[in-house]
Amino acid sequence: MISIQKGEDLLSITLSTILNYRKDEPEFQKLVIDWNKKIQVEIEDFYLIEVIFNRNDIRFKVNDIDKKPDLKVKLNIYTFLDLAYGRIGPVKAVFQRKIRIKGLFKLGILLKFIKIFLKSMQMVASDPNENYYELNKEIR
Repeated sequence: MISIQKGEDLLSITLSTILNYRKDEPEFQKLVIDWNKKIQVEIEDFYLIEVIFNRNDIRFKVNDIDKKPDLKVKLNIYTFLDLAYGRIGPVKAVFQRKIRIKGLFKLGILLKFIKIFLKSMQMVASDPNENYYELNKEIR
């Protein structure tokens, strides 16, 4: 069983919601259990958050961030949404410098990050039962 910390700030609430979406999936559990990595995600014009995978726990930190994460990803909110809604792929985003990755050559970590985060974001964005956001619609 995976335990995901409840978010207490904007980014940790967002990431917690995204990761909780798949937490009971066997494929997701296989990806995250015993991964033991620290991933830093920085949304430009917001702040840096550290996602800590430790055994079967996923936690978030916004203070006292580790100086040497396993992977650091920096992007703006528009790229975050474009990735979630499939308007841009991760490779194209990297080549267009819309997403910057420190640790890009740690291919195994990077690929697992994509499988965990990107797929989860896309699943949350496409869930018709939740209707968090609908394309080409006015704000309700």
